[in-house]
Amino acid sequence: MTETAAGTVIGRGTSAYTSPEVVEGPVRWLDSPDAVLDLVGSGRIGEYIAISRGGTTTFMAPALAAGVRGLLTLQGMPTSHLGILSREFGIPCLMSVTFTDGVRTERGETVPADDTVVRLDISRGEGAVLLG
Repeated sequence: MTETAAGTVIGRGTSAYTSPEVVEGPVRWLDSPDAVLDLVGSGRIGEYIAISRGGTTTFMAPALAAGVRGLLTLQGMPTSHLGILSREFGIPCLMSVTFTDGVRTERGETVPADDTVVRLDISRGEGAVLLG
């Protein structure tokens, strides 16, 4: 892990849509259509930074349309489906993120635990996820 003045860097990826400000909020791992619909239906989607497995995961579209705070993907590039949609909806998005800290999914990927508060810093066109 890399320490900075802003916090500990727990992941890096490729920016698909940059925001002039740092976006902060709890993360939620959305690995199924049901998980997306549950969060959308909670009425709290605007509080969360969503994590998705792939850049072509079309079931994430309702989360973007409902105004998720930010989006992180484990795969994909800015020209993939979610990269394009994030720009259309104006949602900060970092793709192909590799996390150095977190929990293991059933497929062996590392992601921050649900409700971990992170800062998505892509304000300078660089892609970093900062932990407190």
